[in-house]
Amino acid sequence: MRLDTRVGLALAVALCLQLWPWTQMTRHAEALQAAGAAMVLVLAAGWLGRRVLRLPTIGVALLQVVAAAVSLVGAIWWAHGVRHVLRLPALLGEGISFIQGSSAPMFPNPGATLAIVLGAALVALAADAIAVGGERPGLAVIPLVALHLVVAVALSTPTLFSEFVALAVGIGLVLLAAAPWGHGERPAARAAALLTAVAMTAGAVGVTWVAAQFVPTFEPRTNSEPLQMSDPSLDLKRNLIQGSDEVIIRYTTDSPGGAYLKLATLPSLSTAGFALSDVRVATGRIPSPPGSPRGVGRTTNVEVGDFSSEWLPVPYAPTAFDAPGDWGFALDTLDVMAMAGPGRGRATEGISYEVRSLDVRPDAEAIARAEADGGPGRELTTSLPVELPSRIRELAREVTGAAPTAGAKAQALEAYLRSDAFTYSIAPTTGNGDGLATIDDFLFGSRTGYCEQFAGAMAIMAREVGIPTRMAVGFVPGTEEEGVWGVTERDLHTWPELWLDGLGWVAFEPTPSRGDSGAGPATTQEPTGTAAPTAGPTAEATPSAEPSEPTPTASPVPTPVDPGAPAVPGAVPWVLFGLLAAAGVAAAVLVPRWLRARRRTQRLAGTGDARADTLSAWEEVCEVVADLELSWPGGSPRFAAERLVGSLGGDAGAAEALRSLAAASERALFDRSENFDLPGRWGAEVDAITAALTAQARERAGKRKSAQPRRVAR
Repeated sequence: MRLDTRVGLALAVALCLQLWPWTQMTRHAEALQAAGAAMVLVLAAGWLGRRVLRLPTIGVALLQVVAAAVSLVGAIWWAHGVRHVLRLPALLGEGISFIQGSSAPMFPNPGATLAIVLGAALVALAADAIAVGGERPGLAVIPLVALHLVVAVALSTPTLFSEFVALAVGIGLVLLAAAPWGHGERPAARAAALLTAVAMTAGAVGVTWVAAQFVPTFEPRTNSEPLQMSDPSLDLKRNLIQGSDEVIIRYTTDSPGGAYLKLATLPSLSTAGFALSDVRVATGRIPSPPGSPRGVGRTTNVEVGDFSSEWLPVPYAPTAFDAPGDWGFALDTLDVMAMAGPGRGRATEGISYEVRSLDVRPDAEAIARAEADGGPGRELTTSLPVELPSRIRELAREVTGAAPTAGAKAQALEAYLRSDAFTYSIAPTTGNGDGLATIDDFLFGSRTGYCEQFAGAMAIMAREVGIPTRMAVGFVPGTEEEGVWGVTERDLHTWPELWLDGLGWVAFEPTPSRGDSGAGPATTQEPTGTAAPTAGPTAEATPSAEPSEPTPTASPVPTPVDPGAPAVPGAVPWVLFGLLAAAGVAAAVLVPRWLRARRRTQRLAGTGDARADTLSAWEEVCEVVADLELSWPGGSPRFAAERLVGSLGGDAGAAEALRSLAAASERALFDRSENFDLPGRWGAEVDAITAALTAQARERAGKRKSAQPRRVAR
């Protein structure tokens, strides 16, 4: 395969890999796909102009400009419709204004799509002109790094290690494609060049990874002004008692059994109970959930009706969301909240949005094996007030005493609270919420409470045995009808999240559910400890017919962990694309070389027909000359041989071999077959000719390189 073809293919893969970081710049996947197609089309036009049409440099550039224009029109037509194609001259200015006035990630916009695709096409044109037209593949690093730095410099969100790997692999592919791969190269030398390129790329990635372990983590900049967020748990009991049965949220999801829609996380504990804490708010791409647990990617589409909040209801753990308005997320908890601005308290009212999330549902065995030695913000999530009654501490140790691991202790606490020892009811209690006095009375006095007491008791006792905990506030899945889930005010709920090593924040459901009869609390089942609470959080009406939290018609079914499931669902298509593209380049480089080596072996293997074998050996010499990009002289074999002798670098043995093979080829062409009495084995002669031609080609390339030190010789 020729140098320009190899480098062009490598550039196509390398440039497309650099679009992976751009997913945090825009939510519009079609725009990035169109940008990748535009870059490939521009590079293909360059190859077509040089290799097939034999156009001059200016002709190649014009052909690439035409290809870029076609890609722009096609991108706008495909992504936004034909009506926007007629507005192309005005779209660019609109797109620049839109980009300047937007925060990342941007929403789909025709002008922004035009700007992105145009920029990608120009970068591809520059890369092709430098690496292929200018024969300086090493300088192709500049456009690759430029694409990478646009995101790294423009945004304050952390750069993922996978993004650096994509850059390193792209640079390595281009440099590897630019290496000399002539057929005269010895196999050992070619293997050494390949291993060197791979080792350098892997070494750069490895050194970066090791160095990153000792460098402080750079987080996104937090909001410049503190956000005063309301605590959604304050209205919990009021909604349970007085809330309307009118549906306030509707959603569809591919998660079996519906989804728990989380509003906020309460990690701080005082004598008054669990509460919000100061958080760092960022915009842009949401990082992987703490602990990088494995799970299944889910998509949930939500329509909010008469529900006003500054917290966006999303399944945990969100990986991306597309909601109208100005939203940020808490780096520590991944809660999604409205940014500062007028009407922030009504940010959710009447909006529709899509959320992609990671559904982490470890089974009971995985939980039972897990310890809890780590956890982010451990000092906050394990602290207990000094006023905590000693009998709560003793009870926690008593219930979990036989459990060997942190996960088993969590399961023991959940099973204890779901046992017949406790009764669910929202009847007035001696206290409110999850304050220490209320929890103490719940555990040792009334033994009756609603979700806040059950969840608070489990969270506090888990902290006593060394497990980091926090409280989550949100909605239970609700009621499903014809594939659409409906959530009411009475579906507001709270549940504990416990940190387990290797699993991250795992949600438990200590609040017992009731049977359909409503006669009393259901018997506790074996604890499942699923990442989404495993049962409807509340009961039907108590014997006194007081309203209570409704039991949903179906509860989330624990899903076994998929060992191959990605940590970041949105990354999978890009990672898979990169691997497939790299495999394609490897195949494009290696398969033609393998076919070429196979043809040489077949030509020189011999068939027993001396005349045919002689002509096959001469064909091999002709192809070697073409491989080295030498001009083939016209005329008969002997005339061509005399013209080629000058390309052998004065090697007398190779010259004699060339003349002998040429003479034999002429006889094979023009003598009667019965008169051909020469041998058909010419392997040694062809090897000598190939070695001499290759050595002379190297010498010419070396002189050209010394005369133009910045050029990479073919």
